[in-house]
Amino acid sequence: MIKPIIIACLCVSSLAMADDPISADRPGFSSGTYTVAPGRINAEFGYQYSANNHGIDQSTHTLPLMVLRAGFLSDMEIDLMWAGWDIDKVGEQSSTNSYSDLTVATKYRLHRGNDFNLTALASVSLPIGSEPSTSDNTDPLIGLLWDYQLVNDVSLFGVAQVSSFKVAGSREQDLQLAIGASFSHSDGYGSFIELYTIQPFDSRLDDEVVIDGGITYLVNNDLQLDFNIGLGLNDTSSDFVGVGVATRF
Repeated sequence: MIKPIIIACLCVSSLAMADDPISADRPGFSSGTYTVAPGRINAEFGYQYSANNHGIDQSTHTLPLMVLRAGFLSDMEIDLMWAGWDIDKVGEQSSTNSYSDLTVATKYRLHRGNDFNLTALASVSLPIGSEPSTSDNTDPLIGLLWDYQLVNDVSLFGVAQVSSFKVAGSREQDLQLAIGASFSHSDGYGSFIELYTIQPFDSRLDDEVVIDGGITYLVNNDLQLDFNIGLGLNDTSSDFVGVGVATRF
C-alpha cells in the first residue's frame, strides 16, 4: 500500500516540477500566443501613468489593469479583462474619476511548434463603465498573434487585429499592428521592445504610433514582476510608464 502512495506522490511532484514558467500577457501591447493550461488560472494586475506629448497638458492614472485568464481546453483559454479606474487630469482642472468597460475574450492556438506559434484572439467589450472611460457600446475585436524563435534566447512576436467601435454615434473600425522582439537573460530576467500602430479606417480619426519596452523578472515559476515604458511617436500618441505583477494558481 505504501509503495503506490510513494509512486503517486513522485508523479505529482514530477508534474509540478515539469510545469513551465508562467507566460503572462503583460506588459506590452501584444498578447502572447501561449494559452493557460486547463485547470490553471493566471491573474495579472498593473498600474500605468500616461501623459500626452502635445497640446493641452493631460495625464491619466490607470489601475488595476486586471486580466484573469482561465485554461479551458488544451489549446484554449477564456479571459476577463478590466482596466479599472482612470484618474484623469487636464491642465489646471480638478481630477475626474471613471471606470472602464469589461472585456470578455478567448484565445485559441491554431499552430504550436518548436519555432513558430500562431494563435487566434476574439474579444468583445461590454459597456459597464462610466464616462469618459466607457464607449457605451458593445465593441468586438478579432486578431492573430504570432511568435518565432530566432535563436535560443531571442524571439520575434507580433499581432494583427481589427476592432469595431462607435464614435459620436457612428460605427468605426481600426487596424492594429505590432512587431517586437523578446530576450531571455540569466537569473530570471527578460526584456522586450515593441513597435505598434493603431490605424483607423476612417480618415476623420487620428492614428497612433508608439514604441515601448520593458523588463520582466521571474520570481518563481508562478510569479512574475514587470516594468514597462512607452513613447508616442506622433502628436496623437501618449507616453506612459507602468509596473505590474502576474501570478498563476
